[in-house]
Amino acid sequence: MLAERIPAAGKEYFAYWGTYTTSLPRFGNGESRGIYVSRFNTETGKLSRPELAAETKSPSYLAVHPSGRFLYAVNELGDEDTETANGYMTAFSIDSRTGKLRELNRASTKGVMPCHLNLDKTGSMVAVANWSSGSTVSIPVHKDGTLGEAATFYQHAGERSGAPPGGPKVEVHCHSVNFTHDNRFLVTTDTGLNKVFVHRIDPAKATFTDQDPPYLGLKHQANPRQFRFHPNGKWAYISNESGPGCTMLRYDAQRGVFEEGPTARTVPESYRERMTCAEVEAHPDGRFVYVSNRGHNSIAAMSVDQSTGAPSLIEAFPLDGKNPRSFNIDPSGRYLFAMLQSSHAIVPLRIDPETGKLSRYGENIPLSAPVCLKFVETS
Repeated sequence: MLAERIPAAGKEYFAYWGTYTTSLPRFGNGESRGIYVSRFNTETGKLSRPELAAETKSPSYLAVHPSGRFLYAVNELGDEDTETANGYMTAFSIDSRTGKLRELNRASTKGVMPCHLNLDKTGSMVAVANWSSGSTVSIPVHKDGTLGEAATFYQHAGERSGAPPGGPKVEVHCHSVNFTHDNRFLVTTDTGLNKVFVHRIDPAKATFTDQDPPYLGLKHQANPRQFRFHPNGKWAYISNESGPGCTMLRYDAQRGVFEEGPTARTVPESYRERMTCAEVEAHPDGRFVYVSNRGHNSIAAMSVDQSTGAPSLIEAFPLDGKNPRSFNIDPSGRYLFAMLQSSHAIVPLRIDPETGKLSRYGENIPLSAPVCLKFVETS
């Protein structure tokens, strides 16, 4: 167990919510205005109603600087946007008293529909996944929190892993970017190529280069979407956009190489309708992994075999709403907040510390098209 990693209960946090501001039917209803903020107490589980923290276009995913002073958002824009065919990301400073955000500057992500971002452990570079155009970009982060110009651009290309030759044309869709625990590598997923890419990073220059080998081609048709390391850094988990599955990966930190492990269903065997997994998160104590199921509209609670890392389904908890694109676990590991993008609501859930099972502990909180949650400890 890794309980020593979990902060003590009773701390206060700002909870920042990323949303879609567009009125395009498959994204939102046009009522959101940007990033929202709540106050959250880990002892009581009380979460205040979200208030607007900053107006910005479709901040679909957020990331917090290691210092806790700055927050970053991808502005997930595509060809339908009237201002630009390319998306961008925005840097904000955090008011430590109110939680409000002040825009610092913006930087182009050199691609269409950026959907995910993360900062390295030093806070000197940010990586962004461009979904529609299938590329990864790195951008320098200055000491004052502002963003520089793109330093490295990597266009995904190639054959789909595990697919028979002569199949349909491959679409490239980079969907997540994550840094390894030792801050040596950048790990990205591509749903179209069915691959997990690995890049060696240079934080001082905010650049990255191909690792050898440059990727893990998955044998299982996973369409890897989101990726999270286990707290021990030796295992990782991906949510499979191709269907009800969570695939475990074994990681060799010395060589920067992944090996494909077992895949576990995220819904009961009896469920055979179309669905797709979205978010994945590992519990901070290392015993459980959670995955959101769109279509089935549930959160899968999964146990982790502590000797092998293999996941297995405990339950698929129903959310009674549509399209749980994302969720997050609070820093104490006691609560999980699911976001129903199409039902425009936040679902507060409690995590049983012994079994990992979920239960409701409050009413749904309304918010238009919520798709991301990040916590920042208050001063």
